[in-house]
Amino acid sequence: MRPQRQHNGGVPEHYTIEEADALVPEVAERIARLGALQRRAAAGLAGARRRSRGNGHRGGLEAGVAGEMGALLAWFEERRLLIKGVAPALVDFPAECEGGEVLLCWTEGEERIGWYHLPDAGFAGRRPVGELRD
Repeated sequence: MRPQRQHNGGVPEHYTIEEADALVPEVAERIARLGALQRRAAAGLAGARRRSRGNGHRGGLEAGVAGEMGALLAWFEERRLLIKGVAPALVDFPAECEGGEVLLCWTEGEERIGWYHLPDAGFAGRRPVGELRD
């Protein structure tokens, strides 16, 4: 994999394995927070529905929760990271190999990037990143 062009204030257009590895701890922390907020929002909406039965009022997402979720999602979007799942966590980093697009794949519990796949292959098509270095 070759060094990548920068855009968006220093955010890589395509990540190297090393760049993605360096971001994994922050990705893991933020995706865990996003999952906690989703659970909180789901519990809040369920409670609001129970309280509103009979009066036609449907509760909405708490503004603070919605704002924090929006900020977290914006962080991922600004870095061009693709959230494929929150529980379990699954995030793809765009990368380039031999002129073609690949996705470096991280999932919950992994300390570093160990897998990649072609954009149309998905999780089932994951291959070891060692193949990209060969």
